Amino acid sequence: MFPNHISGVTPDNPVVILIEGLPSAHTQAGAWVGWTTRSLPASRFKIEGYDIYNSANVWRVIADNSTVDYSGSNFSVKIPTAGIYSKLKFTFYNGINGVVGLSELFFIHTEATTPFAGLLTQLKTNWQNNGTNLTYNLGNVGIGTSSPQNKLDVNGTIHSKEVKVDVSGWPDYVFKKQYDLVTLEQVEKHIAEKGHLENIPSEEEVLKGGISLGEMNAKLLQKIEELTLYMIDLNKKVNVIQDNNDKLVKENKALVKKIDKLEKK
Repeated sequence: MFPNHISGVTPDNPVVILIEGLPSAHTQAGAWVGWTTRSLPASRFKIEGYDIYNSANVWRVIADNSTVDYSGSNFSVKIPTAGIYSKLKFTFYNGINGVVGLSELFFIHTEATTPFAGLLTQLKTNWQNNGTNLTYNLGNVGIGTSSPQNKLDVNGTIHSKEVKVDVSGWPDYVFKKQYDLVTLEQVEKHIAEKGHLENIPSEEEVLKGGISLGEMNAKLLQKIEELTLYMIDLNKKVNVIQDNNDKLVKENKALVKKIDKLEKK
C-alpha cells in the first residue's frame, strides 16, 4: 500500500489512514487491524477511535506502539468493545533513516461494519480533505499509466456528462471592423500548398501531439466566424445580382411588348 520509505514523513507529518462514516454500532471484539512490515518493525504506530458513546465526541487512543513493545515484523491490535466509534485513525511515524516500516500488505477488517467502507488514505504533507472533498497537492496523477506527465493523465476513455475548460481568450475579434479577413483566393492557395486550413494543425501534428481542447475549440470557432463573414458577403453579392436580374427581367418584358406592337403594325 505504501513504500517502505516515504519522503517527508516526520512526527509532525505522519502517514495517516482514516476510516470515516462507521455505523453507530458497537464494534465487535473480533474486529482487527494489522499489517506486515516484512523484516522492518514499525518504530511508532498509533490507533485512535472517535468515541461518540454518551456524546463524548473525542478521539481515544486504542493502541500505541510506543507503549506496546513488539519487535516482530507483523503487528495486530484488537479493538475493544467499549465505546461507539464513528471513525478510526491509524498513524504511522517514521523509523530509522525515515523508514515507515509499513509494506503494501496492510489489511483492515471490521466485522461489525462493511469491510473497507469509508476508507480514506491520507499523507499529511500532500493530501487535504474538507468534508467529502479530497485534494492532492503534489505531483501528477495517472490512471492506466505509471508515468503521468500532467496533473491528470488517463490512458483510456473518460465518460462525463459535461467537461468545462478554462480558456485565455475567445475569437470575437473576428467580428471587429479592424480584423483582416483573408480572401477566399488566399484560403484556396494555402489549402493547395499546405493541405489544411491556416492556423489549424495538420493531421501529422495532431497524431503526434494531440490537441488542447480549449485552444482547438477557439480556433474552430474562429474559422466558423470567418465562414459566417464570407457567407454574409456572398449573400450581399447574391442580393445585388438578384436585384439586377429583376431589373433585366422587367426591361426584357417591356422590350417584348414594344416588339409585339411594332409587329402588329
